[in-house]
Amino acid sequence: MKDENQSIQGARLVLLTVLAGFLAGVLAYAAPLDSAELWLCDSLYVHEKPVDNRIKIIGIDEASLQELGPFSGWSRQQAADLINAFDTDYAPAVIAFDINYFGEHDEEGDRALAEAAAKYDNVVMASYISYEARLEPQPDGSLQMNTMHVAQVEKPYEALDAVSYNGFTNTVQDTDNYVRRALLSVDWNGETTHNFAYEVYNRYIQSAGAVSQSDVPATDDRGIYGFDYTAPPGMYEVYSYADVAAGRCDARVFQDCIVLVGAYCSGMMDQYMVPIARSTVMNGVEGQANHVNALLEGRTFRGLPGWCGALSAAVIVGGYVWLVSHSRFQIGMAGGLILEGILLGAAKYLYTQGLYWKCLTPVLGVAAVALVRVVTGYLMERVRKKKILDVFRTYMAPQVVDELSRTRNFQVELGGRNQEIAVLFVDIRGFTSLSESLTPGEVVEILNRYLEQVTEAIFRQEGTLDKFIGDAVMAVYNAPLDVKDYPLKAVRTGLDIVRAVESLNDGLKRDFGVEIACGVGIHCGRAIVGNIGCDFRMDYTAIGDTVNTAERLESIAKGGQVLLSEEMYEQVKQHFHAEFLGEHTLKGKQEKIKVFLVEESGSEFGGKNNGTDSGR
Repeated sequence: MKDENQSIQGARLVLLTVLAGFLAGVLAYAAPLDSAELWLCDSLYVHEKPVDNRIKIIGIDEASLQELGPFSGWSRQQAADLINAFDTDYAPAVIAFDINYFGEHDEEGDRALAEAAAKYDNVVMASYISYEARLEPQPDGSLQMNTMHVAQVEKPYEALDAVSYNGFTNTVQDTDNYVRRALLSVDWNGETTHNFAYEVYNRYIQSAGAVSQSDVPATDDRGIYGFDYTAPPGMYEVYSYADVAAGRCDARVFQDCIVLVGAYCSGMMDQYMVPIARSTVMNGVEGQANHVNALLEGRTFRGLPGWCGALSAAVIVGGYVWLVSHSRFQIGMAGGLILEGILLGAAKYLYTQGLYWKCLTPVLGVAAVALVRVVTGYLMERVRKKKILDVFRTYMAPQVVDELSRTRNFQVELGGRNQEIAVLFVDIRGFTSLSESLTPGEVVEILNRYLEQVTEAIFRQEGTLDKFIGDAVMAVYNAPLDVKDYPLKAVRTGLDIVRAVESLNDGLKRDFGVEIACGVGIHCGRAIVGNIGCDFRMDYTAIGDTVNTAERLESIAKGGQVLLSEEMYEQVKQHFHAEFLGEHTLKGKQEKIKVFLVEESGSEFGGKNNGTDSGR
């Protein structure tokens, strides 16, 4: 039976482990907490770093708009003037405009801008991808809606496009609307167009005389990669567009640098949210600066495939469930804390290696398992202790149980201990012959009335009802909790029982025509007290010679007598009158013991034999 129970328990744990892992895997794959996942990743991965001083920003700021007028009224001559302001002897490595110059505007301005750009073989202009939804055939012959079908790549007007490079400025926003990733390139009409930042980076590498091709970031199956932000707004060097175009800036500050030109005021509506500046928004040109900076330093990443994140979450959470199910509480909790630290550390390490792991699901999964373990452990402990208290209430005084509950001292359940106690036995004299003249129902009724009086007397003196043995009762004092003046309380109990039985006889004689008498034996000494039995059935009791002696004293007591051993009498002789009955040989004991009879007529010195505690 025990092996069968263990097998069932083991099967349940395996099922729980698999279920927890499966649930964690599903949550990781479905990503219902994606915004929270991204927030955690930002907290772990994104930190401010020194900006690359090779990157300069020329901003169309409020001062430029005040000097040159609203941007919508600018001629492309303004852009030509800016390019012409750079001294060819101190030329920038790349001049990149994060501004759309689509379609022809005015002939003179268009020609001026194209001619200015032709002076340098390093000008990058902005392009833009227009998407549309389209049904596309799949390898299996089915049709699937593609909402990101490239309908057109809008490029600069023809004259400008002929003398410059271009890159698209479309952003990739995550589910929380923050920009962390970019599409590397698109193919349209037989041409490949890269994103704006990568094209700038590529031009810089070429101008620096490096290898013929720059490093290509690793992308996912959609051609998307992520980049690590360097600094929040305001950290890159920014120069006013009007000042540079008017020649008020020394051209040498831009020598061999990457110059990014773009909107730098809120009115031009080119701002978006970024993970490095959650309390504000970043101008688009600053975002491009961060993107280029990340490419220069190789700080790009690609996300782990969904199945990989789901599998890792399932293994981690399932493994932790298995750990807490097969270890002590402290080990399980310590293991959880260590595992959480390992998860966060592993996530940061993978990020440095170019892998973006959304680790919130396993982190929350481990925390949830630990919380469930704490809660269930607490509830199970509450239930277990309640069961103990419920059992104790059947054989302990209410005030003792209340004290046990208040102090939460449940050590009594942990086995036996050697302790000084007093033991009381009480039994009805001649009850067997008496019961032969009564019906079973009458016997039970008499016993119930008698045992009720005995139990109340024991509980009144803070005793512990050990057991009923037919018409006999065993009680112990000073266990499981320490009881002050327990020898006195044991003797008071014996006297109270004798008086209670005398009072009970009036009703018994009236209802059944019989009377009963009981004898009481009390002894004190050391005994083993605790739970005795087996795993599925145990009782709290006392065993040892002290118990045997008390039982033998009860066996020689006559009706109405409370007999004490010499050891017991020495404990209470200052409080009770007692008559020495001589030495008696008790059954099972070789040596005679001195026996004392507590005189019923002799109350405690001071008249305190009515149940009050003179020791309190």
